[in-house]
Amino acid sequence: MLTRIMIDRGAHTAFMLFILLGFNIHLALCNKGSPGLALPQRVELPIGSDLNISCTIDTEYFSQIEQTCNASQLYFKMSTHQGSRETIYKTKPYIWYINDTSILFTAHNLSEQDATYVCMCDMHGIDQSKVFVGSPPSKVQDFECTSYNWDYMFCNFTTPKNSIITKYNVSFETQKNSIYRYYVDCNFDGAPIVNCNITNEKYRKFNEYFYFRLEMSNALGQEIQYVEVNNVERMLLAQPGEQLKLLNTTKDSICITWIMPRRSNFNGGVLWSVLVTPENFSTIMRPMWRNNSSTVHDTLCLTELPYAGYKYLLELRVRNNKTKSRFSQPLNYYFRTAPERPDRPPRVTNGSFYVYSSESQLTVYWEQLEKHEMNGDNFTYVISEFRVNGKLNDTSRIKMDMNSATIENWNKTVKHELLIRSSNNVNTSVEASRLVIPAITSEDTRQRVPKKIRSVYHSSNASYTISWKEPNNSSELINYTVFWCNSKPALQSKCNGTIHFEHVPRDRVQFTTRSAQPTSLNMAVSANYVDRNTGMHWMSCSRDVSDDLAKMEPSIEEVTNSSLAVKWSTERVCPAILSGYNLTYCQRSAGKPDNCTTKVLDSNAVDFTIHNLEPYTYYSVKMFMYSSSRASKYSDELINRTGEAAPTQPRQLQYSRLSNTSVILSWKPPLKANGVVRAYEGSFRHHNKTEYFKLPAYTDELVDNEKLVIYELGNLTAYTHYEISIRARTLYSSEPSNVIRFRTAVGVPSPPQYLSAENKLESMTLEWVAPLQPAGRLEYYEVSVRERDENNSVISQRSSYISGEQNRSCVMMTPVCTPMHAFYYQVRAVNVEQLEQQLEEHKVPHFITSWPQQCAAQPALNAAAWKQLENYSNASLYRLHKSSWTVQQVSCSPDGRNNTKALLTSVQLIVIAIVLFGTGHVAIRKYQKMSDIDLELPSGLKETLKKPMESSSLGLGLGLGGMTVGERVTNAGGIIDSRMDSPPQYSPQDLPHDFGGSGNESAKLLLANNSSSSGCGMERLDGYEEDQQAVTSLPPASYLSMSQSNYLDDDSVNNANATELIATTHAAAAAAENAAAGGYIKPTQMKNWNSNANNTPTNANSLPLSGYVPVQVLQQARANPPAAAPTTAVPQPQQLHLLSSSNYVQAADLHKLKAAAPTSTPPPSVAPPAANSFGYTSMEQLQRTGLMKPTVPSYVQPPANLHHQRLLQQQQSSLHPHPHHQQQQLQQTHHQQHQQQQQQQQQPNIGGYVTPQDLNAIALNRHML
Repeated sequence: MLTRIMIDRGAHTAFMLFILLGFNIHLALCNKGSPGLALPQRVELPIGSDLNISCTIDTEYFSQIEQTCNASQLYFKMSTHQGSRETIYKTKPYIWYINDTSILFTAHNLSEQDATYVCMCDMHGIDQSKVFVGSPPSKVQDFECTSYNWDYMFCNFTTPKNSIITKYNVSFETQKNSIYRYYVDCNFDGAPIVNCNITNEKYRKFNEYFYFRLEMSNALGQEIQYVEVNNVERMLLAQPGEQLKLLNTTKDSICITWIMPRRSNFNGGVLWSVLVTPENFSTIMRPMWRNNSSTVHDTLCLTELPYAGYKYLLELRVRNNKTKSRFSQPLNYYFRTAPERPDRPPRVTNGSFYVYSSESQLTVYWEQLEKHEMNGDNFTYVISEFRVNGKLNDTSRIKMDMNSATIENWNKTVKHELLIRSSNNVNTSVEASRLVIPAITSEDTRQRVPKKIRSVYHSSNASYTISWKEPNNSSELINYTVFWCNSKPALQSKCNGTIHFEHVPRDRVQFTTRSAQPTSLNMAVSANYVDRNTGMHWMSCSRDVSDDLAKMEPSIEEVTNSSLAVKWSTERVCPAILSGYNLTYCQRSAGKPDNCTTKVLDSNAVDFTIHNLEPYTYYSVKMFMYSSSRASKYSDELINRTGEAAPTQPRQLQYSRLSNTSVILSWKPPLKANGVVRAYEGSFRHHNKTEYFKLPAYTDELVDNEKLVIYELGNLTAYTHYEISIRARTLYSSEPSNVIRFRTAVGVPSPPQYLSAENKLESMTLEWVAPLQPAGRLEYYEVSVRERDENNSVISQRSSYISGEQNRSCVMMTPVCTPMHAFYYQVRAVNVEQLEQQLEEHKVPHFITSWPQQCAAQPALNAAAWKQLENYSNASLYRLHKSSWTVQQVSCSPDGRNNTKALLTSVQLIVIAIVLFGTGHVAIRKYQKMSDIDLELPSGLKETLKKPMESSSLGLGLGLGGMTVGERVTNAGGIIDSRMDSPPQYSPQDLPHDFGGSGNESAKLLLANNSSSSGCGMERLDGYEEDQQAVTSLPPASYLSMSQSNYLDDDSVNNANATELIATTHAAAAAAENAAAGGYIKPTQMKNWNSNANNTPTNANSLPLSGYVPVQVLQQARANPPAAAPTTAVPQPQQLHLLSSSNYVQAADLHKLKAAAPTSTPPPSVAPPAANSFGYTSMEQLQRTGLMKPTVPSYVQPPANLHHQRLLQQQQSSLHPHPHHQQQQLQQTHHQQHQQQQQQQQQPNIGGYVTPQDLNAIALNRHML
């Protein structure tokens, strides 16, 4: 590195030698008579630049003047424009010798300056070079404009400090982006304050907005600044009061009028400010003081003024009715209200008189009225009545004064009485103050006089305390009166101004005045008796001019950052002998007084405030008093420091070492601390919000204000714009420093959000959302697909690269899913940070497109995008900031270990074994219960079976196991019921009700019966409940139970011509058992139960829709008995309308069905059954009454489909009954039932309840009952 520097310097030296050679030629040809030349003559450089100045002497010039000068004698001297400092440069690294006649001056990293560099040869100046180091133009901070009463506009601003001469051009336009602009003439003589006037034709008075443009330029650059000014808001109207006239005046009011030109210019109107200040009082305001304006005049009436005949000051201002407009200069109008007689007389009290020592003269004192109470001119006090021993006397004997009256030739042995009134040029006051002066005896002057009257002055609050001893005779003493007033020099019993008094109880012998009293008071005390009074007795004070003056003891009472308030007391001397005071204060530096100032004060002064002091600076104060003959000693020196103030602003705020999370800030401390700089407060703005930071200040920064303060600001957000400024703080904050702006570097983004994989048949689309915190430009995304096997080992992994400009999705082929494998789809965002370019060339590796893109971007990337992605792989040119992965896992099969699979297999085997064992156990018990059941058919069925029938003519077609159609016909038997029912339409009201929540006994029996049922019917019912979606296509539970009981459901086959009813005892038993799970009969299910053989429908209105079915309804069977039908005909039942209802048939009503049965088939003679106590009819009761026969289960299934139904119809029409065949079929039926009993062991439901299927069976076959 050193070698390289030397080479650079050598090259630089050679270059400068070449330049100097040209300079020498130039000197030889053009500059004869000059000692030499310094180049360049003028330099303008930015702050931080390097400076090179060459100096070459003319040897011929020195030979002509017979002196010598060579390069070894040359040096440079620098002096600033202000002349505050001068620096000499004679050695390296500033001075470089080039040859015998030339040197080169070099300086690096120049600070701001306006300096002159002079090339010197010993004491001779060779030549000079002007150097200006500054900065490009910066924006103006305080551009302000004011319009004056629609006449002209005045603008001014302060030019920012800059050593380089900067030119300013100011122009404006009244419409934004206007073609024509008005250029403004500005005066730069008072720089840095620049004043600009817009007058005459350039001032556009009726335009509301002026759009100013400030063009600033210097040798380092240029800047344009735009400022918008509201002409109306910045308008300063003319002072009101033109042609002011007084309309009228009273003792408490006044009315004035004036004109205001150009009122039509104020579109929004004007606002007035009315302030009235009585003399020696604070300003008053009244809400009723409003300006009554017209198009010509303005009128203002001030009412309820407090004082008559008194002076007032009216301050009247006006402004535009705009939010930010300013008031005009005030109209200061002095006026006086009309006079009035005084409202009251002066105040007097007991003992307010003074008897002179000659006892022939007496002075009466009273408390004067305040100036605002005089109510007019020529104010005075008068004695309106004077009586001596009750007799009127001539008042001309009395000498009047403003605060007292003196009676000459006073006789103390008689009683005097006076009436005192106030008077002015209008009249005297109505009321009068009465003062009685009793006769005074010699005993009174000896025994009834307060003694040893003395006072003490309190400098802390400028108050006096007067004390005394009680009189020798205190009998009949009422109280005391204390008087005080400003003293007149050398006059003990006279007051300078009014007198004040207060009453003091007789048990107290001292009194303290209020604070802030004058420095010298005359004070007196009177003792007040019932009918005696000796008047006022003054305290004494020596007024000998030869008295010694004691050393003063001043004190500093109040300290601010720019002033000291000094106070002192004169209680140890009479003020009458004083001539004045001498006060000296000095600024202390290095512990010694410096820069002292002396003030001479009047003898009446008791305090003095020293102003315009430097903040946080030590000052010493001392003083003495003097008279006409002598002076006291200086007081002890008081040393105090002024308070702290805000420091000047920090300087030259800069930043360096910028990263994505931090930045190094540096600045110089304030030039003037004005206190203890405790901390620096910074503010940085980003994303439209402002945050703050604070760091403590250190002592070394206070000592050396040129030492840089360095601070690292961290926790920044990557790739974010910031604006930062710094304030210094003592007890108060300074103005902010210069503002710096930067953007942090690229950082690591947050992971992409909401990754989703949409899997189609042949392709898969991955989509995601950009990161919440991008921390950069998001150049591209990296997509990775990783496959793991059941051991969580990575089998394959492919990566794809997606440009981040507009792509946040890609498409890939759907991967082959292998059992127990899992796919991990991963996406992460990548920011690219470009590094500094190196000199050598870098080879860009081909790393992205060398791999096939497993997931292709959507839309596809073009060649330029691929090229850019390839360039990012060069680590010497780019640094990659990658976010963490956003992962979505897709498994092809459950992911488990061998022990988990073995456990699941074991559990499955155990469950299967338990199910098989339970099924076998139930089947054995069923078989045992059904093995002793005999077959007995109902009487109706027996009559039917007596007819010669061929077993094949039944045509039931009921499938059993794997039988063919013919086998099923051969092995079946029953009764043909040719019913033609249309498929019922079901509504939600027809669905079975849930009785789980019922609390009555019937519901409990229903649940108990359902829970005890088992077999096909129950399984089919459970299946129905699970499939709730098929509720509109499946029949209700009652129909399901009927289909399980060998009733052919006409809703399951369209256009079914017959419903087969197996009337065997086994079929009936199966119907009863399955019906138990199907619920109880509803009233609406029995609408057509009592229909006759001619299919005459029963009136639907006779059945209730709620409640149980009454007996009257069930007895309709007697009134409409079915007609006798031929033995060969099968009755046609009416269509059953299974409507929803919530109630069921009572047992007592069902017992009466026996009477409605056909008389041709009487039931067996048995005792009438008793109704169950729980209200429903049991199967056993119906069997005993002959309504039903004993039942056994049957397991014949209904036809499977429509094709089987049609085949049965064809077989039924072709077959003929045969007795032998019927008997054989019955035997086969018994054999099949015996086998089914062994498999299922289902017990007859003897104790069950009547179901809708049982009642339907009775209704359809009642002709057989």
